[in-house]
Amino acid sequence: MIDLNEHTQYGVVSIILGFIGIVLYLIGWFFYTFADNRLYGMVAGVIFGIISIILGYIAKKHGDNYGLYGIYLGIIPIIISLIIILFVTPFSVEYGFY
Repeated sequence: MIDLNEHTQYGVVSIILGFIGIVLYLIGWFFYTFADNRLYGMVAGVIFGIISIILGYIAKKHGDNYGLYGIYLGIIPIIISLIIILFVTPFSVEYGFY
């Protein structure tokens, strides 16, 4: 029988990696002024978000609700990066930033 209060290590790690992904993404976006350095932080945030989603899915298969929270936290940097790619990149190309 599955104990509802028991959490797998995958669920806890997915939450931690989700937070790390969000923090790295925000550090990459707000604290670097050059495009290359900004890109490193953003890419690292998205990679940690993807790993968080994978581990959250594994934890959810084991019946851990923390896995669902890890999935949500992993999706945040990915959605933000997609929004930025869709809306900011055309304007920066139009004004000659790239």
